[in-house]
Amino acid sequence: MSSKIAKLRVILDTEMDVYRDLEISIESTLLHLHHAILDSFGWAAGEMASFFESDESWEKGKEYSLMDIGGDGDMAEVKVSSVLANLDSRAVYVYDFLRMWSFFIEPLTFGEAEKGIEYPRLCLEHGTPPDFDSKDGDILEGMSFPGEEGLEDESYKPEKTGDPEIDAYLDEQDGEDDDGWNEDHASLDGLDELM
Repeated sequence: MSSKIAKLRVILDTEMDVYRDLEISIESTLLHLHHAILDSFGWAAGEMASFFESDESWEKGKEYSLMDIGGDGDMAEVKVSSVLANLDSRAVYVYDFLRMWSFFIEPLTFGEAEKGIEYPRLCLEHGTPPDFDSKDGDILEGMSFPGEEGLEDESYKPEKTGDPEIDAYLDEQDGEDDDGWNEDHASLDGLDELM
């Protein structure tokens, strides 16, 4: 008995025009589609992901997650046919909840499986996807950390706590050299006095 095959267009949400056309059995699980999408874009698995039922406006609806977190179902159990049942169906796939790579999925055709063909299969590649880590700059944008290159030490001053002993300690630490040692600890001899 032959299985129905869905030909899906998977569009990466990026400024450049990047998409892949995949064929997959409608009886395959969303987990299988998850791996097929990542393979077709040349990215490795290993991050959290979810599929969402969607509409013409690409609004996110019912969620199917990589791990069962008590939502609508998990990818290992839900079949492609449950989410992408006909040509009017749409889905959004989100990979890596920190970088939030989003893909828009729409069926192009449904047909019978061809003999001798292994599914899923990549039918068309259009555009070059960005490097997976290319959003890392966006993640850290606006964040600054004490001691980060380009920041002066004066930009970070610990707040006063109201406890005289702690505040005195913090003031003493503020006078340390860049390497973290103040003059009282410049030699091992000075450490003996502290013990």
